[in-house]
Amino acid sequence: MSRGSLRLRLLVAAAISIALALTLTGIALVQMFERQVRERVLLDLDNDLLQLIGAIEVGSDGSVSVVRSLSDPRYQEPYGGRYWRIDFAAPGTPSDIEPLRSVSLWDADIDPANPAVGPEGERLVAAARQVTVQKQGNPLPLWLIVATHEEEVTRPLEDMRNQLILSFGLIGGILTLAAWVQVTVGLRPLEHLRRELASVRGGQAQRLSSDVPPEVAPLVDEFNDVLALREQSLERARRRAGDLAHGLKTPLTVLSAIARDVRSKKLVEAAGEIEEQAETMRRHVEQALVRARLSTGRGHAATALRPVIEKVVGALQRLPKGEELDWDVQVLADTALPIEQGDLTELLGNLLDNAREWARTRVRVRYAAPHLVIEDDGPGVPDEELGHIAERGKRLDETKQGSGLGLSIVADIADIYGLTATYGRSELGGLRVTIRV
Repeated sequence: MSRGSLRLRLLVAAAISIALALTLTGIALVQMFERQVRERVLLDLDNDLLQLIGAIEVGSDGSVSVVRSLSDPRYQEPYGGRYWRIDFAAPGTPSDIEPLRSVSLWDADIDPANPAVGPEGERLVAAARQVTVQKQGNPLPLWLIVATHEEEVTRPLEDMRNQLILSFGLIGGILTLAAWVQVTVGLRPLEHLRRELASVRGGQAQRLSSDVPPEVAPLVDEFNDVLALREQSLERARRRAGDLAHGLKTPLTVLSAIARDVRSKKLVEAAGEIEEQAETMRRHVEQALVRARLSTGRGHAATALRPVIEKVVGALQRLPKGEELDWDVQVLADTALPIEQGDLTELLGNLLDNAREWARTRVRVRYAAPHLVIEDDGPGVPDEELGHIAERGKRLDETKQGSGLGLSIVADIADIYGLTATYGRSELGGLRVTIRV
């Protein structure tokens, strides 16, 4: 796909949209999961606080102790990951009574003023509560702290994040593939339209089919209108060119007659000037008539090549030298070229007629895709003149009859159909004309 491809743009837009949607969804899910995990851990800590409160006992001597172990065994393991501490003064306030601590704190401690930092510098999640017990009839406030490693929140969160990356990566790939299928299916009418345009261009169809989705139908209708308008404009232009050319033929004939009359009166120079101008005008008329007959090179069916060659050769055999020449046609019967029949006839007529005029004994026509080659065994054209051979009105030998327009008409037809015409020396000795179709 090229950089400006509509398919590529749609796929890139879909991929970006999918990636953005999955990323935002992942972020939202991670935040929700983190909040739920943190709430669950805090709920567990609250339950531990309740157990710790229930395990506090005040002795007859006024001493405070914890008489039962909490259900979570980590409180009984040195640095087990869960800790509790009971203070007899508010956090940050000095007390002359030693705080009570869980076995898990071992020889370390946590700061009641900053319970978020553990005994080994690790991050903690903590819950705290103040309770009051009776000590020898007097209220005794206690400050209780239970804490656990932050890993209880971060570890499942990290696991979930990794799973989300894998699963969302797989989902993203599947969705991107689905987007590619969707884009392919969605653009299929445009591909069908492209093939129909190619058919119109190649001559297999005259109009685009109206069997298209509603979104594309206005474009098809507009294009068909353009094709119809083009055909109408072309037909009008051809009629006008033909009318103009035919309208000039009669005055030219009169001028030629006047030139003969003037010549009969011994005014040779004046007659020559009139005849020269009449001949120049006649060449332009012939060119206008030929161009008026040409099509646009688009929207016509392919034409079988061999029947046209045989038709043109049959006509040329009736002209001087035509019947004496050996016409060697090496073209398969099923060969067809994407050129309108009238234009192909005009093209071959000019090339074969030029070969007839210059050939000594033989003219050869052969087609090997994509090249149509016409050769003769005449004297050929000097290399320095090959670049000027197709110039309009150019006649390399003024002793030969003709207007000098034949090969320029070939150039016009080649230009209309996007063909390439090259000239060189044939292995037969004469001129070789190669048309690349």
